Amino acid sequence: MKSPRARTIYNCTECGGQSPKWQGQCPHCGAWNTLIEAVAVPAAARFASVSGKPSTVRQLGAIEARSVPRFPTGIEEFDRVLGGGLVPGGVILLGGDPGIGKSTLLLQAMAAIGAAKKAL
Repeated sequence: MKSPRARTIYNCTECGGQSPKWQGQCPHCGAWNTLIEAVAVPAAARFASVSGKPSTVRQLGAIEARSVPRFPTGIEEFDRVLGGGLVPGGVILLGGDPGIGKSTLLLQAMAAIGAAKKAL
């Protein structure tokens, strides 16, 4: 397997603009012969300060299960599949072939939830 080649960029010594290829004139400030070759910093290193702490890989047995309060949707079978209802702040991905009733199921659940709570 080949090792990735370092990407080259060209920095302007006048304005600090960057260009992916060498040109006689800086495309940002118009100064002539001011582009110098540099190695581009990979995105992983550039965004390390703002991306947060990287997560670690853990064994499945080391993850502690906890009980989360759920509220029912009003459709008994749908609640059973969801483990007792919806988790506040949680996300559910509902997938399937076109025309099998995903939208109808969600409309019915929202109508039942909307009868008891504010729902969007």
